[in-house]
Amino acid sequence: MDKFIKDRFVPFHGKLVLAAALVYAITAWNSSGYHSADEHFQIIAFAQAKLGELPVEHLPWEFEAGIRSSLQPWVAVAVFKLAAVLGITDPFNRTLLLRLLTAVLALFAIRVFVQATIKDVPPELHRAYLLLSYFLWFLPFLYVRFGSEGWSAIFLMFGLGQVSGERRNTLGLLWAGAAFGIAVLCRPPVGLIVLSALAWMVIARRAEWRNTTLLVVGSAAMAALGFLLDSAFHGRPHFSTLEYLSMGFGGDPDVRFDTLPWYYYPPWIVKYAIPPIGIALLVCFIIVLWKRPKDLFVWCILPFIAVHSFIPHKELRFLYPLAPLAPITLILGLAELRLLVGHIKTGGIAKFLVVSLVLSNIMGTAVVMTSAAGVGRTVLAQALFHDRPAEGDTIAYVIDPERAWRISLPDFYLPEGMRDTAFLPSADAWVTKDIRYLVAHDKDLGTLFSNTDRSVVHLASTEAPWVAELMHWYTWGEGQAPWSLYRIGPTSR
Repeated sequence: MDKFIKDRFVPFHGKLVLAAALVYAITAWNSSGYHSADEHFQIIAFAQAKLGELPVEHLPWEFEAGIRSSLQPWVAVAVFKLAAVLGITDPFNRTLLLRLLTAVLALFAIRVFVQATIKDVPPELHRAYLLLSYFLWFLPFLYVRFGSEGWSAIFLMFGLGQVSGERRNTLGLLWAGAAFGIAVLCRPPVGLIVLSALAWMVIARRAEWRNTTLLVVGSAAMAALGFLLDSAFHGRPHFSTLEYLSMGFGGDPDVRFDTLPWYYYPPWIVKYAIPPIGIALLVCFIIVLWKRPKDLFVWCILPFIAVHSFIPHKELRFLYPLAPLAPITLILGLAELRLLVGHIKTGGIAKFLVVSLVLSNIMGTAVVMTSAAGVGRTVLAQALFHDRPAEGDTIAYVIDPERAWRISLPDFYLPEGMRDTAFLPSADAWVTKDIRYLVAHDKDLGTLFSNTDRSVVHLASTEAPWVAELMHWYTWGEGQAPWSLYRIGPTSR
């Protein structure tokens, strides 16, 4: 086995890392903006406040509550200061540096993880496992996100790779503990996965207490660092992880979230991982749970999903820290499935399933590599910057003002001195306002301009037509139509 890995696995892996670096760089370049509001308002906005670019009173309630770690905001502060030294001041390149940094960390963590876990994979599935580890369609997107879910997933993967490897020296275990600690700082609920990994080492692996102690020491060191960073950020002794957990258990009477039934996550996984891939993930996990219940990854996945299933407030991104375990789950499930049905002729069915999975993955990868994150608002912001608006110009969003946050550009992405407003598409009073730019759905233009002959110039759309069509199918028709940015001119006569 060692000779096989040296002669075939290592060269192929090296080439694959280079290909992945290119794919991740392209994804980082195009995947501008933020996937969830937290990725911007609880990290970038926090960094802006520390740099004096944003008043503290403009920060979300999480800042006052002190429940978000300052680790990533501090990283953003450091990167933004370095960017300033290099003469990089526009918001798009500043955040691109954060995404590229995240991609580099991810590539390193993936390499560590697959080298540690390849021993569990049958040799004939090595290449498939490597390809999935780098190119399963949602992973490049997640691995360039400078958000709490992305960073917790990356550092969790590094820690699990160190723990599951055959060589666990003192330094490696300390690094693994430190990685676990960073993952928890970024996303405190990931602590459940860390506890599951520690329990696996003690109960299933019967590891020496020394090894477990080293992991705890590494994690404790990062917790101490988190306390120091939080205290410096808030100007008083403070530890955001404790505040987060306290609010998580006790709740906040002033904050209300949507609630969903306990069974929502499996259907979401099927739907949003793209059904052929989502179904394969669930089937493979059930098989691995049945045939390999003592595996580390089963111990990490099952408690995390079970606990989150019974938490009323649910979001799919809460499961993102488990994304790095999707490739190993698929491969181990496939290996066990082959043993179960090896005596049954499944040639035609197998080919159909493989083609479905490959085509689904290609389409998903094409979208994430070429599209902005979230609703694509930063595509509009870039077009706005290139159009060079004058100071004092107004940009209007054609949407219910109470829901304008869904598409409006944060101050970070607005040209200096620009103002914004929002109104419903049925309103006609907008024509009396000094509006220079308009963000609207194409279908609303007829209503908006029925009583005026002002000229309209299309500048950009949040999605290319082919992406919009794929997203319509991906969301099962529930997604919003693309938004467009228009420049409003004088009368067209």
